Amino acid sequence: MTEPTASSSAVRRLLLVEDSAADAQILQRVLRDTGPAKVELRIVRDGQEAIDELTHQAREKTAVLPELVLLDLHLPKLGGLDVLRSIRKLPQTRHLPVIVWSTSRRDEDVRDVYQSGGNSYVQKPRDFPEYRRVIDGLLHYWFRIVQLPAP
Repeated sequence: MTEPTASSSAVRRLLLVEDSAADAQILQRVLRDTGPAKVELRIVRDGQEAIDELTHQAREKTAVLPELVLLDLHLPKLGGLDVLRSIRKLPQTRHLPVIVWSTSRRDEDVRDVYQSGGNSYVQKPRDFPEYRRVIDGLLHYWFRIVQLPAP
């Protein structure tokens, strides 16, 4: 017997850790135009804010963690790799799927992400149609295909 997948009517929680206002706006536009109907998007602008947000949510009994983290690699205050490592250290957050989202094509960056516990490394697309296609594919995979742990 297979496990049921999450209901398509459920609110899905996505944390975007992104210092580029333009990239954040593009994601908001894609979600508004074509994304799943019920995605609760929380945006934080730097690595330290991401850790503060997740640590607070992990410690609060009533707070609900995101189901997916979309993490820029190059962030102010605290870099994406440091954020990823911090996420993996906390028992309450170590299960969170983290997609590292970067313009970098460096093999060392890709390797470091996977060695640090990243679930995926995705290169940011350069134009809007490709951006939309990539985001649609990611959300379809992570919110409709994959069985995620219960919050």
